[in-house]
Amino acid sequence: MPLRILILFTLTLAFNSGLFAQADIAGVWNGRSICQIKNSPCHDEQVVYHISKNSSDSSFDVIMHKIVDNKEEYMGTLKFTFDPKQGTLISIDTARKIRWEFRVNDKSMNGTLTYKGELYRIIEVKK
Repeated sequence: MPLRILILFTLTLAFNSGLFAQADIAGVWNGRSICQIKNSPCHDEQVVYHISKNSSDSSFDVIMHKIVDNKEEYMGTLKFTFDPKQGTLISIDTARKIRWEFRVNDKSMNGTLTYKGELYRIIEVKK
């Protein structure tokens, strides 16, 4: 019986430390990105994100696509860091005043894009 308790305790610590969440982040995520700024060049989009973990550190590369005519159209690649305590992926471009933030919740992520301090997009994707 004590061995079962030790295994359960170890798994609980690993889960709470973000070890499982980090491993589960890599993969293909599909969903939508909804504009929050009316009368802007922004448009609602179906999106596909290809996420891979960098082996050298705790960062992730996110290759972003939007769907146009049922095909993935490349939008760019961003580097994100994962905060295991908050369960968030964050990418900040201070020069352009852009902040991406995603809350990771198992097989779904909910995120925002903030531009110059203003909420620009709300993003919902699933694995």
